[in-house]
Order: sequence, then structure tokens, then C-alpha cells
Amino acid sequence: MSVVSPIVTITLNPAIDQTVFVDQLVPGSVHRVRQSRRQAGGKGVNVATMLALGGAEVVASGFLGDANATIFEQHFSKYGVCDAFIRVQGETRTGIKLVDAGINETTDLNMVGAAPTVEQCAALRSQLLDLAEPGRWFLIAGSLPDGIEPRFVAELIEALRATGAKIAVDSSGAALKAAVAAGVDLIKPNEHELAELLGVELKGFDAIVAATRRLCKERMPNLIVSMGSQGALFQTADAELLVRAPKLNVVSTVGAGDALLAGYLHGQQLGESLEDCARRATAYAWSRLESLVPMLPQGNELNERLNRISVRKLDSSVRPVLDC
Repeated sequence: MSVVSPIVTITLNPAIDQTVFVDQLVPGSVHRVRQSRRQAGGKGVNVATMLALGGAEVVASGFLGDANATIFEQHFSKYGVCDAFIRVQGETRTGIKLVDAGINETTDLNMVGAAPTVEQCAALRSQLLDLAEPGRWFLIAGSLPDGIEPRFVAELIEALRATGAKIAVDSSGAALKAAVAAGVDLIKPNEHELAELLGVELKGFDAIVAATRRLCKERMPNLIVSMGSQGALFQTADAELLVRAPKLNVVSTVGAGDALLAGYLHGQQLGESLEDCARRATAYAWSRLESLVPMLPQGNELNERLNRISVRKLDSSVRPVLDC
């Protein structure tokens, strides 16, 4: 019986997510908070949590401020995530998410947190290389803390790839460009991040498909583009799928994209086909959209959701019409 290799998530700039719900967000006005939640967050942390809920083995690493690490330590213990974060002096930043419940839109206010030292960066690199092995997935997710340049991400990717590890990246801007240039196996931009990466304006679905085809042909074997209510495009060099969940009762969009990526990586870890990976990814995102906290149905309920997901296989002559 083969042993499944744990997935390693790397969150260089985690955050304590303070999610605040108001009935209607009006700039310059006083608001009554309808509901508020505070939890450990950051893209890689969110992915690790959903992976653990799905039963995957996962190691979470990165940099964590020692002054307020307790909320993360409790979170990892609760969900069964292996905590391998390098502790740095100071506080992990807080990210405030203002949710306008009337139109279900989120406004992000991201604070600045503790910055790692050169020695701590070296310690993280050494730790990750010790974990590296052929075929193991490493995810680098989120923004960069103060003092970390995109070059650090590129050099880390190059070192990990030299071991035969597989690299997924969910970031944006200069960090994403540096990662792609270094060579990755998977990225998960949204439409705007994809356009920024390519330096072009992508007008319409045809332009997005053409861009993902070119990237998979020239730069990477796997690519996911999240497109909000329109679903997600899953692209490889050999196939492309447009995948959508049924109409949902959306409670919050916070963490949904991270759940999508978690489901896809879990499917990859299990050796599933592209279609099964895409279904699993969409089911994980579905579960996150309908809950304020990380959750995932199990057994028959999860299988029922997998079967209700719409999957369209695209080819050069077929263009699905998207809802506007």
C-alpha cells in the first residue's frame, strides 16, 4: 500500500481575520455591527484547514508572530494541522474584512505584521528543503511580509523544484510573476490577477481561455481561474473544464477561493482525474461559501454534492455562454 505524501502549505504573511458584518456599508457613516468573527487566517492557513477537514495529511509552515500565536496554535490543534511555522518576534497582522450583507461584498483592510529576519528566512528555507521529496505538493500562498522580496519566492521555488517537488502558487502582483518565471506546476489567479500577470486586458471568456491555453502550453501543466459566480476554469495542456456549483445560499465569500484550491490539491494528492479534482475543488468551495467557519460535509452528503456539480468540457470549437 502506497503512502500518501503530506501537502505542505507556506503562508509567509498570515493574518488574524476579523470579519465584521453590517447590513449596508456606507463610507463616512456610523454602522451597527450585526455579527463579528475572529479566526486564524491567511491563504495558506485556510487551504491547510480545508485539506485537514477533507482528511488529507497537511503541514502548515511560514512565519508567525510569537506575540499572538495562540489563536493559530488553537486553530491547528482543533483541525488537526501540523504546525511547522517559524516564530518571529512581534505580532501577526490583523486583516479586517467588512462584509456588506445587503450586496454580499467584502472590503479588506490589511494591517502590517511582524517581519522575519534574514536568519529566519534561512531557517524556513532549510526546513522546507528537509520536507521536500519528489512528487510532494508545496503551496506558496498569499502576500509577502515586509522585508521579503519576490526574489525570495523565486529562489525558494527553484530550490524545491530541484528536489522533484511540485509547486502551486496562489498570489498576485510581483510575487506571482516571480513565481511563474521560476517555474511552477499550478497557479490559481482570478480574472483580474490573470490579466495583471500577462499585462493585457482580458475581454470576455474567449480571451481568458486563450490566455490559459497559452500559459499551460508554455509555462505550467495546471491552471485554475476562479470566476466568482460563473464558476472556475480548470486548464491543463490536454483538457479544459468549466465547472460550476448549483445556485447556493451564500453566507460569506471569505476563504472560498482557498477552499477551491484545497479541494484541487487534495484530489491531486489522491491521484484523481482532472474532472474529479475539479468536482472536489468546487464541492470544497461550495461548503465554504455556505458557512462562516471552515466546514466540509462527509460521506454520502459530500458525494451528493460532487454529483450535482456541473462540468463542461471545452474544445477549440465550443464556447459556452456565460450568465451576465
